[in-house]
Amino acid sequence: MDTTEQTKRVARAFFDACNSHDLDRIMDFFHQDLVHHARLSDYPKEGVAFVYDLTLKAFPDLRWNIVEMVAEGDRVCTLVHYEGTHRGDYLGLVDTGKQVSFYSINIARVRDGRFIEHRGVLDELHLLAQIGALPEPFLAQMS
Repeated sequence: MDTTEQTKRVARAFFDACNSHDLDRIMDFFHQDLVHHARLSDYPKEGVAFVYDLTLKAFPDLRWNIVEMVAEGDRVCTLVHYEGTHRGDYLGLVDTGKQVSFYSINIARVRDGRFIEHRGVLDELHLLAQIGALPEPFLAQMS
């Protein structure tokens, strides 16, 4: 199997792990030397674990659905559609019981079968509007 196919296989297995909601299994996909590129700064694997733990507690039935995946060599880009229910604290908002549906783009580089570099761009604006943190008209203006 060539590198591109191996990279896609890792990415698909990662999203399967996300749907298991097993934090240890999810974190196994991140290399110990991972660098996650976030909006304000880069952070290591421990920061990624914190975010996944927070997300799984806030949306305990969250589903990661692969919409599209493109890979070349050790790099993979995946468009993901999320669906779930807001059932726990998320950025200060507790259990609204609201259904959510939003997207992200994930770009990763794979080394030794794990993500060594990762960047995720989440449609947080849409997510926050759905759980009542932002007014819907604000979302309409940003589309």
